[in-house]
Amino acid sequence: MKLRNEYLEALGIPDFLYSKIESKNSSEPLLKLLIVEVGAQDSFCSKGDSQNLLIKMLASIDLSIKSTQLVSLEKNLIDECIKNNPSEAVMIMGSSYESIKSDIFLMHHPRDILKNSSLKRESWEILKKVKKCLK
Repeated sequence: MKLRNEYLEALGIPDFLYSKIESKNSSEPLLKLLIVEVGAQDSFCSKGDSQNLLIKMLASIDLSIKSTQLVSLEKNLIDECIKNNPSEAVMIMGSSYESIKSDIFLMHHPRDILKNSSLKRESWEILKKVKKCLK
């Protein structure tokens, strides 16, 4: 919308002749949750057991996969990804990423939870923190 308005202004068309609706402030998060996985082995970006578990995990905190963005990348690209995809919260799965931000959560990857059920309790505690952050 902003580009359209700039275009019409550049043509010299008076703004009373068109709807000049301001777009969202670019600093506002566009996504509810950005979910980043490190490594593509058993990726939750593809259909399968990992994605099915992720869908159940999100549903447990009243989120759907449609309100998230799933990204699979290398660890050295995490900061750039977070910067380019503003969201209310970020879950980083399968990495030892370090951050002091209160909206970034480190989480066990669904593939790891499927292999080791003792990770479920810790994962649930993290999911509750994510839900609280999104309110």
